Amino acid sequence: MNLHSIVAGAIGTVNPFQPVTVQISTGPGATSASGKRSPTFATPCSITGSIGGTFTATSAGTTLTVAAVLTGTLQPGDTVSGTDGVNSMLVGTTIVEQLSGTAGEAGTYELSQPASGNLGSCTVTSLSTVLNVTAVAQGSLQNGQTLSDGGVALAPGTSITGLLTGSGGVGTYQVSFPQTVPSEAMTTALTLLADIQALSTKDLRQIDGLNLQGTLRAIYLNGAVAGLVRPTQQGGDIITFPDGTVWLVNQVLEPWSLTAGWCKAICTLQNGS
Repeated sequence: MNLHSIVAGAIGTVNPFQPVTVQISTGPGATSASGKRSPTFATPCSITGSIGGTFTATSAGTTLTVAAVLTGTLQPGDTVSGTDGVNSMLVGTTIVEQLSGTAGEAGTYELSQPASGNLGSCTVTSLSTVLNVTAVAQGSLQNGQTLSDGGVALAPGTSITGLLTGSGGVGTYQVSFPQTVPSEAMTTALTLLADIQALSTKDLRQIDGLNLQGTLRAIYLNGAVAGLVRPTQQGGDIITFPDGTVWLVNQVLEPWSLTAGWCKAICTLQNGS
């Protein structure tokens, strides 16, 4: 029985849930000249990517012929629109598959339905839920991360909902909203809701022997975090509270993220980030 989910509403009334920023540890970085190795984290992540795109194309029946890519890439499932001033693509037209050419670029594509008539050369726009990442300068892309571009073109609240050809680096990823975003610099962050509490007597008994010192808190999160993981050399995830304080995850006491979508961890206040 998931008791936390049953009592979470009542607890939240007294101790409201708060959004916290999580930096997922991905292991040690390169060794410096002094012999030190700083930890690396999945977030913040800095990338170059695009969603959907614009193209110069013609159509005949259900075949779309793309002559030139203006921005972005084309992906199966994208919703496309365009008109040559006389004929237009019908509402809801999508790309079924690519027939020829370099993937996502110039070539021919099968459409779900023909336009109102054969299109002459015109600009075609595609709305997509596929993020095409061409470069990663820092960090690693993961499910649940929220994307930001400083408010230029990306829809607010866009998040990564699935891994396609990418596994943290260059590749394609599923995102939450269909949109058209030209290739640009983006950053990612991971924000989870947290219920922050003082340690109970049971918590103190459970962590007895870990020799933890400093200011400790128990935290319930609607996601997954990890403390020290020796096989993968991960040094523990970092959590930033709404007040700006930085905390290190020492131990996960209740790892129910895979089954119930939450976990309980013990974290220690850090001196800086």
